[in-house]
Amino acid sequence: MTRPRLTRLLLPALLLLGTAQAAVKPEWIKADFNGDGRQDVIATTNLFDIVFNPEGEAIFWYVKQNPGSSVLKTRNDGTRDFSGLQKQINLVGSGKAFDVALPDNTSKPTAEGVQVSQDNAKATMTARFQYTQGAATVTKTIVLHPRQFKVDTSVNVTGADRYTVNFSGLGRNSDPVVRGANRGGQLTQGAATIENAQYAALLDKPSQTAHAIIVRPQEGTAAIAMQGGAQSRLQLRLQGPARFEVYGGKNELIHLYQEGYTTLPDLFRPNIFGQISLLIVKFMEWLYSVLHNWGLVILVLTVVLRAAIWPLMQTQGKTTARMQLLQPKLKEVQEKYKDDPQKMQAETMRMYREYNVNPAGCLSSFIPFPILIALWSTIRNFEFDSGLGWLPDLSIPDPLYILAALYVAVNLLQLYVSTRKSPEMFRQQSFIYLIFAYFALTFPAGVTLYWIISTVIGTIQQVFINRHVAATMDAGLQRVERAPRKTVDVQKK
Repeated sequence: MTRPRLTRLLLPALLLLGTAQAAVKPEWIKADFNGDGRQDVIATTNLFDIVFNPEGEAIFWYVKQNPGSSVLKTRNDGTRDFSGLQKQINLVGSGKAFDVALPDNTSKPTAEGVQVSQDNAKATMTARFQYTQGAATVTKTIVLHPRQFKVDTSVNVTGADRYTVNFSGLGRNSDPVVRGANRGGQLTQGAATIENAQYAALLDKPSQTAHAIIVRPQEGTAAIAMQGGAQSRLQLRLQGPARFEVYGGKNELIHLYQEGYTTLPDLFRPNIFGQISLLIVKFMEWLYSVLHNWGLVILVLTVVLRAAIWPLMQTQGKTTARMQLLQPKLKEVQEKYKDDPQKMQAETMRMYREYNVNPAGCLSSFIPFPILIALWSTIRNFEFDSGLGWLPDLSIPDPLYILAALYVAVNLLQLYVSTRKSPEMFRQQSFIYLIFAYFALTFPAGVTLYWIISTVIGTIQQVFINRHVAATMDAGLQRVERAPRKTVDVQKK
C-alpha cells in the first residue's frame, strides 16, 4: 500500500480525534440568546439544548443527533457564543412550545422573573416562570430530565376562565404524521380535536434525524386540537390548573420505550428489528436489576451472544485455520501452474476437497455484523443511568480514546492468530484495523466495549481451534501425501 493511499485512508480517523463527543454537564444558562435585549434561560444537556424566553416559551429546541456533542462555546471573556446553536435544526421551527394563549386578552405580558434549580440526586432541572398579562397571572413550572426527552409541565392561570397551551413544530421540511387517541383508546389521525385526550403527537417519518413532539396530559384535560402541514401544531384547551408530559426528541423506539411511550396506542409500530432491539433492552434491564453494574451487563450480554453464535463461529474458525495451514501448498500450486490458470484452478479445488477445506465457509464471518448493527442502534439510543470507570456514559464515544486503542489492539491480536502462517497477509490486512479505528472513535462506548470483549472471546476460541485443526490436518496431510494419486490431464479431459 503506497503512502499517499494510506494517508487518504487514515485522514478521516485522524480528523475525528478532535471531534469525539464527551459528556455535557447539565446546567442552566441565563443570557440574551437572540439579541432582543431580554434575558433568556437556556438548558443544556447530553441530549438537547432548549431556550426559554422570560415567559417560559421554548423558542429554540435542539435535539442532538450525537449525544454528548456540544455546539455552545465560551468566549475568552467568559460570555457565551450561541452562533453554533442557532445553526442547528429547531424542533419548534419558527413557532414556540409551552406557549400559553389567553382568549380576548391582548395585553402585553410582563415577566416577573424566573427561578431555576437543579437536583442532582433526582437528576432533574426545574424552571419556574411567572408573568402577568392584563388581569391574568400565569405560573408555569417546567421540569427537565437531562437523561430523557420527557418534560414534566404544570400551568396555573388565575384571572382567566380558560386558556390554551400551544406546541408548534416539525412542519419545517415535510408534513408530519399527526396522531392521537382519547382515554377510551379511540384513534385519531390528521387535523381533528380529541376530547378527553390520552395523547396527541406530531411525528416525523422514521429516519436517522426523525423527531417527535408528544403531549400526554393528566386527567381532566378538556381537549387537544391537532393540525398538520407546514403550520403543524398541538393545542391543549384547558381550564384551571393543568399538568402534562411533553416528549420532545427523537422519533426512535429505544427512547420512547425507556420513557414509557410505547404503551400508547398506535404511537409506534416496531418492525422485526425493532422487536429484537426491545428484547435486547429488556434483557439488559433485567441483567442490571441483578448485577447493578452496566459494565457487567455488557460483559454478560457479550458472553450470551457469543454462546449463541458459538457453533457458527466454530465452523468459520475451522475453515480459517485449515486455509492458513494449506497456504504453503496453495502457493506451490500457484507457482507451478502460474502459466496455466485452468489447471491451477483444478488443482486448487482438488486440494480443497482432499483436505476438507470449504472456502465459502468464510462467509459466516459476516453473520455477527447484523448483531453489531442491532447493538449499535440499541446502545447508542439507550440511556444508562451511570458511567463506568473513566467513561461518563456508555451511550457516547470514549472521550479518552482508550477503548479505541484497545479495539485496535485486540483486533490485531485476533488477526495475528488467524494469519500466523502468512506474515505477508498479516501485514496487508493490519492496515484495515487502523481504518476500523475510525468506527471505534465514533461508536458508543458500550458497543466498543462489547466488540472488544467479543473479539477477546473469539481470539481464545480461535487459539483452541488452531491447535485442534493443526493436529488433525497434520495427520491428514501425511495420509494424503503417502497415498497414490491419479494425475488428471485437464487438457485431454
